[in-house]
Amino acid sequence: MKLLMIHAWNELDTSYRGKFSNLFSYPSLTLAVIYSLIPNGVFEKIDLIDENSQKVDYDKDIYDVVMISFDTSSSLTAYKHCEEFRKRGSYIVCGGYHATALPDEALQHCNTVICGPAEKSIPEFVADFVKGQPKQLYRNYDVCADDFSIPARDKITKRKKLKIPAIAANRGCSNYCKYCSMRTMWKSCPRPVKSVVDEIKELKAKMVIFYDPNFFGNRDYAIELMTELKKIKILWVSNATADFGYDHELMQIAYESGCRGVLIGLESLNSQSLAGVGKRFHNADKYKEIIENIHSHGIAVNGCFVLGFDSDTEEELLDLPNRVDRLGLDLCRFAILTPYPGTKLYEEYEKSGRIITKEWSRYNQHNTVFRPINMTPERLNEIFRKVSKEAYSWKRVLKRTFTSPWRKNGYVFILLGANIGFKFLEINKRKKK
Repeated sequence: MKLLMIHAWNELDTSYRGKFSNLFSYPSLTLAVIYSLIPNGVFEKIDLIDENSQKVDYDKDIYDVVMISFDTSSSLTAYKHCEEFRKRGSYIVCGGYHATALPDEALQHCNTVICGPAEKSIPEFVADFVKGQPKQLYRNYDVCADDFSIPARDKITKRKKLKIPAIAANRGCSNYCKYCSMRTMWKSCPRPVKSVVDEIKELKAKMVIFYDPNFFGNRDYAIELMTELKKIKILWVSNATADFGYDHELMQIAYESGCRGVLIGLESLNSQSLAGVGKRFHNADKYKEIIENIHSHGIAVNGCFVLGFDSDTEEELLDLPNRVDRLGLDLCRFAILTPYPGTKLYEEYEKSGRIITKEWSRYNQHNTVFRPINMTPERLNEIFRKVSKEAYSWKRVLKRTFTSPWRKNGYVFILLGANIGFKFLEINKRKKK
């Protein structure tokens, strides 16, 4: 038997596929993890396609099974693949965030849906398929650290991706932000520290990216892991929450263990907006102090912002580039608030009639798909593009780069490359209709 695995990407969105994508596009672990879960000896051939840099050819081969993983913005592209491969006699399996949130919709296009984590569901499906008794739905959330396999990184393409490998110590998050779909897929369950460190050693890399939604969420675990990271002399970056910037002991341990950068979802400079969507830390007036604290420990900060909260005004949003300048961030990213299926925000907006389209390809964080309170959807789109353009002017790119704490540590060209990469990503977004 032959198996094809596809990580689907929105075919209308080319933002992450440009010539600068290798400066900012993180390597995906999706296909590498799924491949590692396939029992040995079942399939004589397994092909993998990451649509970020590869194309799907429906007639390249005849596959017995086609597995497709996708998020909401990629779902229409994924469904197109489903229909084409079904015409050719393949058995279609769908999974990922969107299929997990809307399994009934996905089942209209495929034979089987795998909801949530795949560690137990995929081996179970393969066994059932071999017996000729596959089920329509597999949903097993009883997955924890002991079930995690080592991703088969050697099987996936590295084209158009950062050359820094990624790793996950804890996939889940204990926060309850209304707009986040993380909890529809994962629960918080940290891997044994030894397992994480052994995997990093095998990578033989000088730097890694941790995909943990909140690396420091479990403080005791983070300290235990960082104590071991210090011994192997690895550099690393991760996600964090704003309150990390008040824990000086933790920040110092992080720096000494090799941490050189954190991505923080600051989301808004309006404290009312933060509180309204369930952000645990929602005192935006403290952001500058937090960033300065993190910088004082030699760690750079990538601050992410979301436009379109109910308390946002046009005036506040248009002033974002100037306000971001005053924060002293090393990198910044902007997105339009997007109510993804499966989230509390989607449920609320759907109930109140504020969802204006279910054309899923538009759910890519740079198109407005709901009705904002203080402006029209079209105006929010305009503001987003204007803010992105101004925040990534060459003057601001160079200022962020050469005032960063990274300039003292020899990483200035990495930071410059990331800023340039994001600059051209924002240009791609502005060209979207």
